[in-house]
This record gives sequence, C-alpha cells and structure tokens, in this order.
Amino acid sequence: MALVTVITVLYMWSALGFVSAKPFSPLNKTLNLPELHVRGTHYDVGYTIGYTFRERIQDFYTKYTLLHDVLTPFYKSEKGKVIVEGYLKVANDSFPQYVAELAGVSDGAGVPFIQAFLLTARHEILLIEKKKDVSSCTDVFMDIADQRVLAHNEDAHPLVKDHAYLIHAQISPYKLPNGTQIGDWEYFTAYTYPGHLPGCAFGHNLQGMVFTVNAVFPKNVQPNKQVRYMLNRAMLAAKDPSEALDIITNKNGPGVASGFSVNIGYASDFSKLYNIEVAPTVPNLPQYYQTVLDVQGQEHYFHFNMYDKLNGTVPQYEDPSTEHRKARVAQMANPYDLKNIVDILGDTQDPDYPIFRTPNKKDDAETVATAIYDFSQGHFSVFLDNPKNTEGYPSNPIIQRFFPNY
Repeated sequence: MALVTVITVLYMWSALGFVSAKPFSPLNKTLNLPELHVRGTHYDVGYTIGYTFRERIQDFYTKYTLLHDVLTPFYKSEKGKVIVEGYLKVANDSFPQYVAELAGVSDGAGVPFIQAFLLTARHEILLIEKKKDVSSCTDVFMDIADQRVLAHNEDAHPLVKDHAYLIHAQISPYKLPNGTQIGDWEYFTAYTYPGHLPGCAFGHNLQGMVFTVNAVFPKNVQPNKQVRYMLNRAMLAAKDPSEALDIITNKNGPGVASGFSVNIGYASDFSKLYNIEVAPTVPNLPQYYQTVLDVQGQEHYFHFNMYDKLNGTVPQYEDPSTEHRKARVAQMANPYDLKNIVDILGDTQDPDYPIFRTPNKKDDAETVATAIYDFSQGHFSVFLDNPKNTEGYPSNPIIQRFFPNY
C-alpha cells in the first residue's frame, strides 16, 4: 500500500502554507496547529506521524517532567515493571494494530518505544502512584429546537499546546502474521498529543461519530486490564453508538484498567447525543461499571472531571477544578445558542479554577484547544486561544470546516 502524506501548518496570524512543522512558530508569538493527512498501514501511518513531527515529539518528551520523574522510575521498580508489562500484553493481545501504530510513532520520532507506551499508560500509572494528572476538560451539550452542539475545552499540561497536531488518517485493515484481517479501513480526524496515539482528546470519523473525552480519577485502578488511551484510540473506528459502547467498555476483552467519560455525537442521526461514564473492571463485580446517558430531549448537559452518574458508586479522587467549574456553570445562564456556549467555555471569572484555564499557583493545567461540533450546520471548529475574546465574539477559529471528513 503506497503511503500518502500531506502536511499543512495553520498560523493564527499568517497565511496558510505548505511548510515543515516546528515545535514553535519562528517568532514564538503565533498560535499554530499543524495538520497531517496520511494514508497507509497502522505502522506506516504511525511512522509518518512520528517522523513528520519528530522535533515536536522529541522536545515534548525531553521537557515533560512527569515522564522522567514519575513514569520512568515507576517502570524501573519491580512492581511497576510487572504492571506496565501486563498492560502492554493486554494491549497487544486485544489491539495489536494500535501497538504497531505506536511502534511506528516511536520509530519515526526516534524515541524509545517504552517511553511512548509509558505515556499511553500514563493515566493508570499516575493514579496508582496517587499523582494528579493535569489532563481535565469541560464539555457542553446543547439541544434546543434545531440547534444541536457538542463543545469541548481540552485541558492539559501547558506543553501540549505548542506541540500537538491534528491527524487526518486513512488506515488499511491490519493483518496478523497468519493473514487474518482485523477490522476495516479507518478514516478519522483527531487532535493528537505529541508522541501519543490519537483519540484521547476529541475527534470524529467518516461514519459521522464524534468523540470528546473527559478524564476522571477512580481510586481502584486494576492491573492486567485495558488502559484508557488504548480504548480511546480504538473508539475512533466505531461505526455507530452501539459499537462505540462495546469498544469503550472493552466488552470483548479483559475489562477497563481505570476510567474515563466519553461524549458521543452522531452526524448521521444528530438527535443521538450520549455521555458514557466508564469505571475500572473490578474482580467479583459485574464485568464493568458503565452508565449511558441519552442526552436527546435534554436541552443542556455538562460534564467535567469527576464521575457524575457513578458518583457514590465508584470511589474517586476529588478534583477542585471540577468542583469550581461546575459551581461556576451553575451560576451562569443555560446556553440557548452558540454565543452562550462560548460564554461558558471562555469564562475566566473564577480566579483560582476558571473554566478556560491558564496555569496559576493552584491550577497548573491549561486549556490548549476548544472544539465545537455544530451538528445542525455540520461545522467543526477549533480554537487555540480563548474563543471568547475582545477581538471577536466569538473569536475566529484556527480551523473551521464541514464534517465528517478526514
């Protein structure tokens, strides 16, 4: 299969052009989100992503202190090595195509595979070590008359903002050594953290499935189960909400190691809007905890970074930012149009834990991107600065186009 790639870098204040991606813009004053269009096998696509964004990935791996201070020492411990190798075996047994894709990323970027996999298992390792992961997000559903919107603030370590990229992938079916085919062609677009698999933030596929992900922090993390980021990658291949649910809950596998919340929209039937909360698969309990909320018929719904429907059922760590953001949203008027959604996602009134986040002494996360899926209009928009600013209301997105596309 021939490998096809096209790279485009969009700068907030400069003309669009076909240029090589750099970790930072030349003047370090522009906001940029490179886009890569790539087609091939899982390994080849991963390799091309890694090679194309090699400088960004290497720079991120070098500067991301949790990789060196927490994840690597954990793996070097006797207990940690057993846990990580257990996670890798489970991933390779269930999703060899995505392990191959991650190997391609590491080979192309020139970084060790074990570092790439430690980042894939980051959420679980940090919870086991009782270390706080800064990745947290805010989601807003709106379903009023003919307006149906799913909007998402992607909150992460500040390094992500200048190192992330948008992947448009067409990936051929994976074949095992014995010739057995796994899955079908995959066509998706996903905001991707540097040196990570796509899927852990927001994205959509050609079947019209839209996904945004919220981190949650369960206490009862399990070994020898599927890590969150593998499940997030796999869900990009879902053809409909039912298949997405089976993937997200690892119905046909050993279960879920930690947990997360996924918000799903379906462009082919945009009346279908769902929130799914997933918890760790605990021995001697049902195969998995999960709740599915059909948001259809609800005018508004919000999700943050603590279990909502599973609160009280699943032990979880408290998240002060979630508590503050949730309280602030309760003070604001419910949205009835896109402008109101932007008012919420761009709000900075809380000085310690605002909805649109910038690092401060109490909250070290940053809102690195805002995505708005307007199902009524078929529009997909991405903002890298506050969508609610003084120069435009809402401000101009760095990306706006019709979806689904890839």
